[in-house]
Amino acid sequence: MTRLCGNSDLKSSAMKGNFFRQFCLVMLLSAITTVHAEEDSLKNRIAFSGALTSSDSWQLEFSYHYMFNKHIGLGVSLGSWKVYYEEGWASGSNWNIDEDDNKPWNFYIRPSLILKTPSLKYRACSWSIFAEPGLMLNIPYQRVCIESTSNWPVIDYHYISTSRGQWLAMDLRIGVSLDIGPCGISVGYMMSNHDVYSQYRHLLYSGVSFEKFYPKKPFMQGAFISCSYSF
Repeated sequence: MTRLCGNSDLKSSAMKGNFFRQFCLVMLLSAITTVHAEEDSLKNRIAFSGALTSSDSWQLEFSYHYMFNKHIGLGVSLGSWKVYYEEGWASGSNWNIDEDDNKPWNFYIRPSLILKTPSLKYRACSWSIFAEPGLMLNIPYQRVCIESTSNWPVIDYHYISTSRGQWLAMDLRIGVSLDIGPCGISVGYMMSNHDVYSQYRHLLYSGVSFEKFYPKKPFMQGAFISCSYSF
């Protein structure tokens, strides 16, 4: 009788041990599945980006992308750019462009595609390389103020405008992305055929074209940084 009771206790302990191991395995698999499901459910990505370019200009933009999966996303950005160091000065006999208007700027919409490589994970960090080709659509309009000193010491102000010049540009951003949970930061290199003085060169005042005052800059490159959040 004692042996039977001992064998029964051993069998009961073994069954409890097996049940406990199976329960732990099920819970672990469930947790892993839940984590992957949560990662896959992060379809929306918002970001704020800034850049400095070789055309002596800065860019700031806010973007939204819908991620079809972890590697491909499609979206649009709203942004602004401005030249911070001008390379020209439009002027003539008794007139010149207003100092505040001598640095071109504009608002733009930028539809783009995000392409990301599979990530390299280390602890909570996920590293990946990405490319983001896009199109920059500027407002096709520029208006500047002209100071006229023909009636000196009285200064007269006149406004001229144009809807000509480049308003559509192609660009490409490539870089490295670090994601920690839903938060991410990206840094990289950008290049574009955006000419920041294109619209200004089509301005005209008193029969004088502004084309000779502002240089052509058919190629622009720079560096950017971006902070993102996925949900």
